[in-house]
Amino acid sequence: MTDIFNHSGAPFMVESLEEGPDPMEGRTFDRPTVGFLGVQPQHVKAMEGIAQKFQGILEDLRDGFGLDIDDENFRETPARVAKMWVLERCVGINSEEACMQILGKDFPAMDSKDSKIGDQLIITTNPAIVYSLCPHHFENVTYDVWSGYIPKSKFIGISKFSRVAELYGRQPILQESYTSGLANILMKALDPLGVIVVVKGRHNCLRSRGAKANPNQSMVTSALRGIFVDEPTYKEEFFKLSSLD
Repeated sequence: MTDIFNHSGAPFMVESLEEGPDPMEGRTFDRPTVGFLGVQPQHVKAMEGIAQKFQGILEDLRDGFGLDIDDENFRETPARVAKMWVLERCVGINSEEACMQILGKDFPAMDSKDSKIGDQLIITTNPAIVYSLCPHHFENVTYDVWSGYIPKSKFIGISKFSRVAELYGRQPILQESYTSGLANILMKALDPLGVIVVVKGRHNCLRSRGAKANPNQSMVTSALRGIFVDEPTYKEEFFKLSSLD
């Protein structure tokens, strides 16, 4: 066991810092998990630094408002925050290649006997639920993510959509950038005739602070690639299939 301490003395208990296979399905080796699987030295260093800095934030709140940081509930808070950010909320940073790995296991497209010449098969799923962060305030953002593609030469398993959408979303990123980036990843990995991504975001930075908007207010963004741009009828069909119209 390796003991790694935050500023207040609370340890991070890490089983191993060696890179190795991660038994959690859908994960890749360079992405640490909540159980410290796949944790590398740079992740440990990040946790240590975040914990130290968050201890300073608590001390600043004590100095500014009189927060009782000696309360038992705050004793391991810096370590908890550090582990949450590094092992959960921010594992999607620079994850494009990891997403490509997830999408790398594919299946051959239908044989000619299974389809008619000219068929354009739209594949889509119910929305994935993704938890992300606003880069402006590090407030929580919840996305409903619809994605679809028209295959050219290969299919992917249905779970791959959700895994990639979830991993790529675990970072501080604008909704517009997330939507476009996810479409680019799918287009590059699948080489389909076209890709479409629609994202509905509920932003805590809009609901709980600042404008304090209608709690049901959301923002919708979309990104289209390939045939979905060139032939609007496929976009219309996607919306019908996804009950988005």
